[in-house]
Formats: sequence, C-alpha cells, structure tokens
Amino acid sequence: MKLPIAYEDLKALLFERKLIAAPDWNSAEKNASRRRRGIEEVLIERGFFTETFLFELIAQALKTPYVNLRAVKIDDAVFRLLPEQTAQETHCIAFGVSSVKKDTLKMATLNPRDEQALAAVQAALKRQCEWYLMNERSYRYALKLYTTDIKEGLLRIVNEYIQNAQSGVQGGYDVPVVKIFDTILEYAMLEQSSDIHIEPLADAVLIRFRIDGDLQDKIELPINFKDALIARIKILSNLKIDEHRVPQDGRLAFMMDEAEESARVSVIPTLYGEKVVLRLLSDDVQNLSLQDIGLTKRNLDLAMKSIRKPFGMILVVGPTGSGKTTTLYAVLNILNTEDVNISTIEDPIEYGIRRVNQTQVNTVAGYTFASGLRSLLRQDPDIIMIGEIRDGETAQIAVRAALTGHLVLSTLHTNNAAGAIPRLLDMEVEPFLVASTVNVVIAQRLVRRICIECITTYHLASTVIKALAKEYDLRAILERMQELGVIDKSVAHFTDLPFYKGKGCARCHHTGYLGRIGVMEVLVNTHAIQQATIKHMSSEDFEAIALQENMVPIFDDALQKALLGVTTLEEVLRISRE
Repeated sequence: MKLPIAYEDLKALLFERKLIAAPDWNSAEKNASRRRRGIEEVLIERGFFTETFLFELIAQALKTPYVNLRAVKIDDAVFRLLPEQTAQETHCIAFGVSSVKKDTLKMATLNPRDEQALAAVQAALKRQCEWYLMNERSYRYALKLYTTDIKEGLLRIVNEYIQNAQSGVQGGYDVPVVKIFDTILEYAMLEQSSDIHIEPLADAVLIRFRIDGDLQDKIELPINFKDALIARIKILSNLKIDEHRVPQDGRLAFMMDEAEESARVSVIPTLYGEKVVLRLLSDDVQNLSLQDIGLTKRNLDLAMKSIRKPFGMILVVGPTGSGKTTTLYAVLNILNTEDVNISTIEDPIEYGIRRVNQTQVNTVAGYTFASGLRSLLRQDPDIIMIGEIRDGETAQIAVRAALTGHLVLSTLHTNNAAGAIPRLLDMEVEPFLVASTVNVVIAQRLVRRICIECITTYHLASTVIKALAKEYDLRAILERMQELGVIDKSVAHFTDLPFYKGKGCARCHHTGYLGRIGVMEVLVNTHAIQQATIKHMSSEDFEAIALQENMVPIFDDALQKALLGVTTLEEVLRISRE
C-alpha cells in the first residue's frame, strides 16, 4: 500500500485525531519492520480503522476529496481521453466531468503532491482538472478498463479452445473453465453488476449481468461449456456436483485486486439443465450511511430517534430486492461501537462486519431463525439482527427479546410500513407486546438515479398530465409537495413543474440512469399507533393514522426526489403501480 504522505505525517495525523496512542504506533512499527510491511497495514489489520477511513482522513489533510473508483461509474469516453501509457507513468485516472464546470475533468491520483505528474496530465489533456485522491486498489481496478471487453475476452478463450481441439493439441478438448469463470467474475465486478445469471438454453449458455436493476445479455457460450462451468461453480461453493435434481444454495470467495470478494450462489434445475445465479457481495456496502441509501433529512431524524433507543424493534419492510438488508447493515454501522455486543442470525450472511458476531441459518442442522435466536439470547447481546421474521415462533421470540432490554433489528415482507404491525399480529403475537416493543417501521423501494452527466430538464405535455389526472389527484400532490418545501407555493399547475431525465451518454451506456437509490416511508410507533395496535386495526387504518401524523408516504418521497432531479417521473410511477 502506497501512501501520499510520509510516516511521520501519518503518525502526527493519527495522534492529532486520537485514533491511536504512542504504544499502539510503536508496536505496529516493530511488527511492520519484522514482517516487511507498512505500518498502516498493521494498524488496519488490528482494527484501528479501515483502509477507506484512512484514505478519507489523508484526503482531508491534503484538502483533496477521496474517491473510490470501484464505487462510481467511470465515464468511458472521459476515461479514454488519458492514454493508457500516461495513466501508468503518472498514476492518474480520468473518470468523469465536473458537475460544476463542464469543461473540467475529474481526475484521480495516487499522490496529489506529485506536481510533475499532475502537470504532465494537464498538458496531455489540455483541460483543467479537478483532483481526487484514490488508493492503489482503485488504480489497479481502473487500469483494467483499458483492455477489458467481456465479449472479446470470452470469445478469445472460446476460439483458442476450438482451435486447439481442431488441431489436436494435447489437452485441447478440455474446456478452459477456470479461465472462463474468472473472466466472467472479473468483468461483472468491473461493470459493477449486482448479479450474474448463467442460463442454459437449448443450444447455448447465456451469460447475463444485472446492472442498476436491469438485466443485460452479455454473451452466449457454446453449449458444451455448460456442465464444466456449473461444476466449477459448485466446487468453489462447496455444493454437491453430482446433485442435479434439487436446488442448492452456497457461497464462494474469490480474489480481485488483491482483495477477497464473495458471492452468494443459487443453483436450480431447469428444462435445459441447471441455472446458476451469483449475487455479488461487495464490502463497499458496509460504508454506506442512511443518507447514502436515500433517507431524507426529515425521515432520517425520525429514524435516528428510534435507532438510538436502547431496546425495542426496528423493522425494515418491502418486497424482495428492495434493499432491506442493506438498510439493516447501514443501521448496524451506526450502532457498532465498542461498548455493545451485536449478534446476528442471517440466511445467508451477505456481508462480513467487523466485531459483529454473525451466524447463518442451517436448517439441515436444525439451526433455524427461531432456535438460533434462542441461542443468541444466551450470548449476552445488546443488539440482535434477525435476517427475516418468517413465522410466528420467530416473531414471538423477537418481540419478547425487545421487551426484555434488547434492541432487535429485522425485516418483514409487507408492501408498506402500515402493513408491518398487522403482519406481526397475524403471526399471533399479543397486541400489547407489539404496541410496547416496535420503535419504528421503515418501508422502502429502489428507483434508478438519473445520470448526472446527461441530465436534462423538461415539462410534461398536456396529454401526459390529462392521463395522470385520471389516476392521481394532481392538486393534492401539488399541495403536499409545497408542504414538504420541494416546490414554491406560487406553483399553481402541474405544467409549471420541471422534471428531469437522462438523455443517454457513454457513461450510463445510453440508458439515462446511473445507480439506484431508496425511496422510503418511516412509521413511528406513536401513542395513536399503539392504540390502533391494541385494537387490532387493519393496515388501512394504520396508514390513515400515520398520514394524519404527517408520515411521508413512499410515493411522495419518490416524487420529491423526481422534482429534485434524483430520479425520473417514470420511476416514480413504476413503484406506485407495483
């Protein structure tokens, strides 16, 4: 690991922030000398801070913003403005255009103090540059983008295999499955995919990536690659390679840029053979805050009051794929301090969190959510996270744990926040227990973000407004947006409202979207909600009460994000019709 500051400067910075004491530094220095490693690497190993935190700290000291290139979409057109040789010589990467000055490029560098390298880059580009600090992992990741193309890479491997087979080369008939699978994983990570689909067709194997919520076909491989590819995945995931009739679930780990990454694996039998889906689990999610996920200041203030309570229940609800688990991890990041013991039971464990005791459901061994939760309660926990409340037994144990001084975090499958409490009551949990323990319910969906590089504004056509008026009370919507302070009170008609969309550019692959963000509603367990719980009212009644107490529903949260240029009206309408 290369740092842009000297060790003495690093030592002064860490001491100034009181992140370590002199004995910690001296011990790390001796250990680093003995193992021929950097002092900062030893301190990271010992848990004083993460690599991301360290570089953010250094960036503040250098008055240069920090960027993780693995967590942003790199604009390919801008990226290639800087020749690969120059990037290697100067250790700099072009990754975007300034959102303030459109003629200024965003540049990442390993060393903002290297004036000679920075000057060489500006001379090569003949453009003004906005400088950011990156780490070595970001730099190595970005360099690969100069030469990567999944179709070219995989076709090269396939063609080499075919040529060897035809020419009778020794081993030519062996499918190069290791190389193929490693290539698929590498390209999926480079394109920031969330899932890889490997689907058998009648005459081929289709590889698809899910990017920003949408599936994209990448390449079709020859059908004779299927069995070897699936067997490779099963071996890495510790699954039974001779079992083809029943679904199997597992997890695999792989190295990317000298860092360990992981993926959740699901295999199911289909008409033409077994299909595999890999959910890529990036550790970058551990650093997400609730603001990053999409909570507005109003909702964040409500949520934080409940999160800071020493006991009770925090529930996150929504359909599959709505980001519930990510929100729970963001809450755990807030609560994960040295004075508490946090234990989880998950199915499966999606992200490893330092200093959190994570366990995984194993139904074969009899370790279920309910039995696991009983065991966790004997581990002296302060905070418990349950991956999902699926049955009455788990619900009742969770509620009683919250009642006896524990803070319990979990998820439920309901469409909105108002449906969470009736769902617990349907699981035969006593109403007075639910009323006493639930602190807050956060409901959420995911919408696509507009690409900031090609964002443009427009006004709705009269025909569109007429169509919307048949579904929605537009006057009431205007009034609610004015109350939220999103639009001026002088706006009288929907035709006056500016909306936003992406025109499509190289950075967003001409989709107009780049990334996703949550839209949420936060239901706080007020006295009125508690009374409704005891009376076992319906979800419609809960929603009516919550709205009277000024809960901002998901639709309104999404619409204000559309009016602020975060997402599009089409995305708002999509989630409202789900």
